[in-house]
Amino acid sequence: MIKLLRGKKRKYPGKSRNNIFVWRAIFGVMILVGSSVLVAAQTGIKKNVQTRDEKAILGNSFSGNQLKRFHPTNLLKALQVVEPSMIIDRAEEWYGSDPNYVPSEITFRGVKTILGKEGGVLPLIIVDGYEISMDRLADFDINRVERVTILKDATGTAIYGVRAGNGVIAITTKKMQAGSLRLYYRFDGGIDVADLSSYDIMNASQKLALEKSMGMYDGNDALYQERLKNGNTNWLKVPLQTPFRHKHQLEIEGGDSSILYRAYFLATPGNKGVMKGSKRDHYAIGTRLDYRNSKLYVSDELRIDVIYGKESPYGVFQDYMLINPYYRKGSGGQHSASVMGEGTFSEQVSPYYEASLSSFSKSRATRVMNTLNMTWQIMEHLELSGNFTFTKDFNKFDQYISFKSEYFSDLPLDSAELAGQYKIRRENTTIYEEDLVLNYSNQFDRHHLNVSLGIHGYAAKDYSDNYIGVGLPSDHMDYISFAKTYAFNTRPGGREAFDRLFSGYLSGSYNFDQRYGVDVSLRADKSSRLAPKKRVTMAWSVGGYWNVRNEKFLQESNVLNQLVLSAGIGMTPGFQFDYDQVNPMYAYDIDNPYLNATSSSNKLGLVTLNPINDYNKKLKWRSDHNFYVGIRFTLFDHLSANVRYYNTLSKDVVTRIKDNVVNGSAWKWNNGGEIRNSGLEFGLNADILKDVNGLSLGFLWNGTFNKNKLETCPNDFMAEWNESNQTSTLQLKEGKAVNAIYAVDSKGIDAQTGKEIFITQNGTETNQWEATNLVYQGDPTPKLAGSFGLLGSLRNWSFNCMFRYSFGSKIYNITAVRYVDEASIGQNGPVDMMDKWQKAGDQTEYLGFDNSTTLPTSRFVESRNMISLASLRVDYQFDKNLANKLYMQDLHLGLSCNDLFHYSSVKMPRGLIYPFARSFTLSLQATF
Repeated sequence: MIKLLRGKKRKYPGKSRNNIFVWRAIFGVMILVGSSVLVAAQTGIKKNVQTRDEKAILGNSFSGNQLKRFHPTNLLKALQVVEPSMIIDRAEEWYGSDPNYVPSEITFRGVKTILGKEGGVLPLIIVDGYEISMDRLADFDINRVERVTILKDATGTAIYGVRAGNGVIAITTKKMQAGSLRLYYRFDGGIDVADLSSYDIMNASQKLALEKSMGMYDGNDALYQERLKNGNTNWLKVPLQTPFRHKHQLEIEGGDSSILYRAYFLATPGNKGVMKGSKRDHYAIGTRLDYRNSKLYVSDELRIDVIYGKESPYGVFQDYMLINPYYRKGSGGQHSASVMGEGTFSEQVSPYYEASLSSFSKSRATRVMNTLNMTWQIMEHLELSGNFTFTKDFNKFDQYISFKSEYFSDLPLDSAELAGQYKIRRENTTIYEEDLVLNYSNQFDRHHLNVSLGIHGYAAKDYSDNYIGVGLPSDHMDYISFAKTYAFNTRPGGREAFDRLFSGYLSGSYNFDQRYGVDVSLRADKSSRLAPKKRVTMAWSVGGYWNVRNEKFLQESNVLNQLVLSAGIGMTPGFQFDYDQVNPMYAYDIDNPYLNATSSSNKLGLVTLNPINDYNKKLKWRSDHNFYVGIRFTLFDHLSANVRYYNTLSKDVVTRIKDNVVNGSAWKWNNGGEIRNSGLEFGLNADILKDVNGLSLGFLWNGTFNKNKLETCPNDFMAEWNESNQTSTLQLKEGKAVNAIYAVDSKGIDAQTGKEIFITQNGTETNQWEATNLVYQGDPTPKLAGSFGLLGSLRNWSFNCMFRYSFGSKIYNITAVRYVDEASIGQNGPVDMMDKWQKAGDQTEYLGFDNSTTLPTSRFVESRNMISLASLRVDYQFDKNLANKLYMQDLHLGLSCNDLFHYSSVKMPRGLIYPFARSFTLSLQATF
């Protein structure tokens, strides 16, 4: 059984750039407002020097070298270690280490919406001043990273406008260095081993004993004896491999004070996954040329990426957990039959058979990007910067299902010729983006003033087409052109969309004597993605800091090395709806065109339009009103810490209200909800040893706590939502978390009857599950989550060991529901299936094998505590003399181990679609 193509939902980049408070002639001119944290490649003339105190106003910032210590190849996984507030969607628990998985949702500091957008919720992702999609971030080469800054408060996000409603990930790539011609080569090679530690499933003897106790072999002892002789097959290992993956990067760089140049090559021809046949190979080539003189700076960069993805033909991993272990895999390397145990109570379709067919699911992405930057130094304190970016993406997705597949087993005989299917989708995206920024910066004695005024334009066109052909009678005809017809009840599909954005922004910062600072920013956006009657948004922020350490009464202190107090307030708008929620949509009735009155064969070409959606042209964007206070300090030059409290109220959250059916729908989209997220974030860095006989050792600890609360919500909408979700754990109640867990209280399983005993709202016991008895069970947000570990160095050696943790969350164990409580005796599963109720007197936590459906019950609400070893790394820096003997300027070697173990207090298998993996990577970096 082959997986369906997982297309990547594209978020239109409405690239908004902030103002430049630290003036440099730079590629991708981009300075984060207020804090003056640089987030673009710096290549020019320094006009201002930021201070550590100004950084206190904004978010967390990490160097590329820091991130590579936590993961040598995957930027997203490295960010998860250092940024505890970053939560990747729960689908990650299912997709594990799938190399083709792209997150559809990343949140910072809790949930801000009730009705999520079709494509999920993603932050704004900026690289050197231009926005990239989530696909590009997932494939981003971590070796290109100079610095990553995470922005979550309004003082950092407001200047980016409506695009930054879900936070900002700002990436600065490495700048070029003047000097003689240099060649950099980096190799990353290693193996991945599937992590099956969370799988505790029955072996053949256990499963046969369970089936026999259930009377499944009464009167058929021959079948029992036959299966007993078959031995035990560990089906979990059948679709797995231990691949060797390798990545090669080559850079050529050089230049002088006037001209700098770079050529870049990347190849990952062996980026395979732990499931056989899966891979994601990445190839890239790029060039960059910079020119500067005393007044002018010009930079141009071109980059082309080609990515080949392929899904495993072995399908979904959970299918192998469900295969009965007494079925043989096949002798002589042959695949088993398409159906195992045919005609018996345990008949199963074999995913192993499906893997023997010529079916495939593959993709190809071609990405072209060119960025041109210019900076003109008009006078000593005034400069004009311009930027133009062109992006072109081509994506192709193909899926072929062989006519031999069991997928077509239900086709009637008269439709057998329609077996075999080819699905194809093409996507084409073109983006143009322009920026023009006027910057003024001056120092007046102890006063420092920066002012920026800018405009931003953005235009994108996205179109796609898709179609499904059926009737491919041979595996040699594995392309759409051999299909006999379109799939039943389908026709070619397509989509064309446009996105326009025009913005203006003004910002300023003032610093007095390196003690007091204030930053102000204001931005207006007009976007085609907003409702027709509400096209313009405003964003603003005010932030300030006080460097207490620079006061006279602390300047002589040997105890307190740094003390900075900061605070900020502001409002950032955010997208929260799709195009069809604010614009009318129609469907052409192309099967019934109008006919000419005189002839039924002479058609006029007029086609009926039917409305197909409910919409609201006045729907507003979500507005996040944010406030924070923070403190950053250093004691004895050995202990550094920063603590930040935040409080964000999201207003005008999209809900629905009842409408007159005459208008086309009983419900209409509306702004009516308010959600509050408040919490605490902290980071601690302690030097245990500091250069003691060449040995340094430090301890790192970070953490976050977030409290989510639904402040207000229309009663009609809550009632309708709760009714439509009454068989799930999702309910809405004011004062509780939006994603809180609701279930009916349970006393457990009645030992005599095997039925569940529920507790009603008034405390009585009943065997009937009723939605009216759903009650709050807990919050899935951890009470504390983050990471901790040790970092050290000894002469030429360096090492680190980092753990991730979370405590105090609640989870509804849906895997126990599906694979234990609702499990069928005809399939395999966790060993807990042996504890299901069978006869009167059984004391158990699970229902019997009666094929009943388990509705939300407190039996499966569990407290979750988790700890995992995220990163273990050792590096060695070779002596310069040894490197020179090898005709190198520099030589570096590193060994990384990632995701070595994962412990959870909740017993549930992880990676049911694609397993997780332990990674071992050897990295070599040489400079010639």
